[in-house]
Amino acid sequence: MPTPVWIAWETQRRSLTLSSRLACRLRIFDCGIDGILRYPWSAWKTLSIFLAEKPSVVIVQNPSMALAALACACKRLMGYSLVVDRHSNFLLAGGTRGWKARVFLAVSRYTLRNADLTVVTNNEIADRVLKEHGRPFILPDPYPALEVASLPARRPVPEIVFVCSWADDEPIREMMSACAALRSEIVLRVTGKPKPAHAALLRERPDNFLPTGFLSDPEYFRLLAGADALAVLTTLPSTLVCGAYEGIAMGKPLLLSGSRVLREYFHAGAVHLDSHQPDEIVRKIRMLAARRLELREAAVGFLESSAAAWEARCEDLRRRLADFSAVRHGLSSIKSPTVARV
Repeated sequence: MPTPVWIAWETQRRSLTLSSRLACRLRIFDCGIDGILRYPWSAWKTLSIFLAEKPSVVIVQNPSMALAALACACKRLMGYSLVVDRHSNFLLAGGTRGWKARVFLAVSRYTLRNADLTVVTNNEIADRVLKEHGRPFILPDPYPALEVASLPARRPVPEIVFVCSWADDEPIREMMSACAALRSEIVLRVTGKPKPAHAALLRERPDNFLPTGFLSDPEYFRLLAGADALAVLTTLPSTLVCGAYEGIAMGKPLLLSGSRVLREYFHAGAVHLDSHQPDEIVRKIRMLAARRLELREAAVGFLESSAAAWEARCEDLRRRLADFSAVRHGLSSIKSPTVARV
């Protein structure tokens, strides 16, 4: 089978790992320029790949939506089958306003209907793709190749790592308030580089809320390995968070948000919040600390079973890519895929 080409306009860990697991030729066109100026350069590099390599199967990372739209527009002319790995940036549930949102939704629907397959991470998003007449395939993120770490010896004060990018969907203020209430009970190390907009908030932080600043990958994973537990929180629905995969891969107890997809997928080794209110975070952190040994054993067992299920799903996707390569002209002679629930 000719090797599929995977194209991305942003450097993301999912593309790096999944393209390798699917034996794709990865082409990342990340010019480092912010804003609209990066699009002409990235588009030209992408078109050059189409013309020079004439791939039979193209996989693109979405985001970028512009990349997915370009690949859809060129698909029929170039004769390749198109798979869009779209693990985030869904605004299909309504509630968006303004002309930018309308344009985004129109382009989103165009890409969903014209891609031969749209890879998503969970059942909720797959249902949204189906409603837009797309063809979903469910494949959560691959577990990173990390060592299962032993829990540190019981400390007088447990240390929890809050895996954070300082994004709008993370309840940072609420976690800070919870830390203030737990001042003598935990130390919370907060990853990521705070933005200038957080300066005023950080002036109010309690002593046990400790931002780490930017960390290299080795520093980041050493921090996770030494933690008693990880907290990975988001207010976004239908989102499986990367930090949870990393935590399970290391056998760490997790504090997670309580969305349906997080409860269903990370159903072992984790304590889930019923809300992001500070008093609820306090209650569940105390539960996490008290049950850390039990949760660690559950996390290690869950890693074994879910990793095996992931490998089976990945092999199914490899077979579909081989089928696409064989027929070369899309899904016209391939059965529309059944959405397997995970």
